[in-house]
Amino acid sequence: MIGFQFTEHIDRPPLDVFAVLADPTRSVDYVEGVVRSVKVADEPLAEGSMIEETRLVKGKESTGRLRIVTLDPPSTFAITSAAEGITATYRYRLHPEAAGTRIEWTCELEATGLRRVMLPLVAAISKKEDGDHLVRLKAYVESQHRAGAAS
Repeated sequence: MIGFQFTEHIDRPPLDVFAVLADPTRSVDYVEGVVRSVKVADEPLAEGSMIEETRLVKGKESTGRLRIVTLDPPSTFAITSAAEGITATYRYRLHPEAAGTRIEWTCELEATGLRRVMLPLVAAISKKEDGDHLVRLKAYVESQHRAGAAS
């Protein structure tokens, strides 16, 4: 396995942050390149639920399926996707910190056979494309609170 990890402090309680992470329709507001994200089935989210996500990659739309592998509010959320023999798992761990949340985001990449040699390159591309993911999540979650307080 290969991957990377980032951490960020968000000035909102873990339940508020978790609510955004666990709502696939909101990722279009804070994940760079995501233009559509919807639940595949009309049922409450649970471990095993599928999400269809469309991203704009180099000017073209690419759609893939994500599966929720961990849904443990308000502390842990994880999703996984597989494409071309490589599996990516994004794990989010939320911890209360001061008046907010310390969020740890880990990207884990796995492959079998010859695809394993591609993992460092895939990790570098993923890190470049999604590296500001938590910074954007922080700005989004904190702006939602300010917008709600101003209403």
